[in-house]
Amino acid sequence: MDEALSRQALYDLVWSEPIKAAAQRLGVPEVAVKKACMSGDVPVPYSGYWTKLAAGQPIRPIPLPYRTPGANEMLRIGELDYQASRATPEAQLAQPLPKPPRFEESLESVRARSQARLGAVKYVRDLSSPWAGLRQILQEDLKRAARQRSEKAASPWNKPLFESGFEKRRLRILNSLGLGMAKARARIEVRGKAGRDVSVLVGDTRVPLRLDHPLAEPDRQGQWQVRQGPADTLRLMIGPSTGRADGYQVFWEEVADDPLEERLSAVALEILVAGEVEFRAEAARAHARQLQYREQLAQTMERRRVEPRKQPDPPISFPQQGRQHLLTQAAEWRAAQDVRDFVAAVLARSDATQSLMAWATWALAEADALDPVTSQVPIFSKALKA
Repeated sequence: MDEALSRQALYDLVWSEPIKAAAQRLGVPEVAVKKACMSGDVPVPYSGYWTKLAAGQPIRPIPLPYRTPGANEMLRIGELDYQASRATPEAQLAQPLPKPPRFEESLESVRARSQARLGAVKYVRDLSSPWAGLRQILQEDLKRAARQRSEKAASPWNKPLFESGFEKRRLRILNSLGLGMAKARARIEVRGKAGRDVSVLVGDTRVPLRLDHPLAEPDRQGQWQVRQGPADTLRLMIGPSTGRADGYQVFWEEVADDPLEERLSAVALEILVAGEVEFRAEAARAHARQLQYREQLAQTMERRRVEPRKQPDPPISFPQQGRQHLLTQAAEWRAAQDVRDFVAAVLARSDATQSLMAWATWALAEADALDPVTSQVPIFSKALKA
């Protein structure tokens, strides 16, 4: 069984009774309630709370904090029950219309509390203990380097990808952002052989991130490549390439006296705000899709109600005598074909005299009259009357 509760509803539930009793009320395991509280940043009663409450001692509940930027307000508790989610069209239309999303907290407030939680993001030069989201591609690069060292003749297939000055600087910046944004419960992930598939999971919202040379482009197959050479200019872009919402800074172009290493705190803050902005934009789009689906479903149900149900055509039965008629028609069709082939052969070997053309016209007309396919009499009429 599964339940979907708002953060406020879950908070009210776990502070009204012990979690074990709340789980029994919901019909889910106790661990499912704890996991939902942890993922939704919903505080739970501290140790000794219920004992002090029963003893009449003064207690103070931990207030429910604001939602994490980019995180869902609704929390699913337990495994999804797919059977229960398959409602009939009538049941779906009987439900009240979904309400448009409302966000009481302003973006300015989201930005301010995100900045307080984020603090200063420091530039980390050392890549020996990288952020978890960067660790896999660096480990793969170390394996390539080890294989190359073990070869008698160095193979280009085992050449490390991230040893150039440009790539090292690029990965140091991504690693510094990953370590810094972890304080705000945001996770940066770097994937792909070239390390160009970069995104940040802000709450439950994935924000694409591109950090590369301003002139970098994918190849003809759409694949990105690593860049050789020394450290060079970088450009950072936050958010999707199309359909981006407004409310955060997108491009970060660096200049000689203002490198990205000194702007990491500002960049990280904009990424967190971008997560919230894109979350709100997607919530509005999802609401519009729900209304459109309801309208289409209602129109479909109305058409089914007013349109008369088409009765199937009665089966056609052919009497036993129709078999002989079928064989007769097949023989007439073959005879008509033979006549046409004969006329064509005669015309091919003779001069086109007036008398010959008149004969050919007559012969082809006889073939058409004989042919049950081209005759004016329906093919099946005699079979049905037989």
